[in-house]
Amino acid sequence: MTRNIMALAFTALIGMCSAGVAHAEQLAARSSTSIKNDLNYLIYTPNDYASSSNAYPLVVWLHGGDQGGTDIEKVRSSGIPKLIEEGKKFPFLVFSPQNPSEELLYPIEKVEAALAEVMSKYRVDRARVYVVGFSRGAFAAWAMAEQFPETFAAVVPIAGGGNRHYLSRTNEKAAFWVFHGTNDEVIPLSDSVVLYERLVGLKRNARLTVLEGVDHSSVERAALNDPELWDWLLKQRLEVAPE
Repeated sequence: MTRNIMALAFTALIGMCSAGVAHAEQLAARSSTSIKNDLNYLIYTPNDYASSSNAYPLVVWLHGGDQGGTDIEKVRSSGIPKLIEEGKKFPFLVFSPQNPSEELLYPIEKVEAALAEVMSKYRVDRARVYVVGFSRGAFAAWAMAEQFPETFAAVVPIAGGGNRHYLSRTNEKAAFWVFHGTNDEVIPLSDSVVLYERLVGLKRNARLTVLEGVDHSSVERAALNDPELWDWLLKQRLEVAPE
């Protein structure tokens, strides 16, 4: 009896303490904030672009960590832009966005938005859009293949890594060519191998080139100077719906 009286008194006390106090709430809301896309980028057009009405393949080039920031001229210092500066001619458009951060990974949603803008301004063969990235840019290339699987016919990550668990999201028709050096002390070869093996397990069109004796600073140029890469790249295509 005494216990029942004490329990009732305790309940009454709790009720008195909570009287007039608002209940906690968890509300649903939607943000209307827009994110400014202020990516700097380089755009390369082939020699015959202006005199032609044809649609051209497009390569997205994603640079390594040293070219990030706000100085777009740094992007010319390596990779595909450097080959262009040295006089190499390509039969495709090259879109080279600059990572706005010198320390963080690429903001791939901004890259995709900028790419969509470029594709609306230029005559792009949407069945032949490719992404090529080195080091930090290779991490972004893997991520973009997973997050935007309908965009890229081919993906070429050079000395990078990523999340193998999301590779099942990649396009079943996309092709992958992975490059890495055996002497890479910045990003270990195993980072590429585990992703390649996952692609093989998913029965994707994937190949891996391991460059013997090549370190991190040399693998970018070694891969991009492989003439077979460009022939292979331009053969890859997706089936895309007409606009």
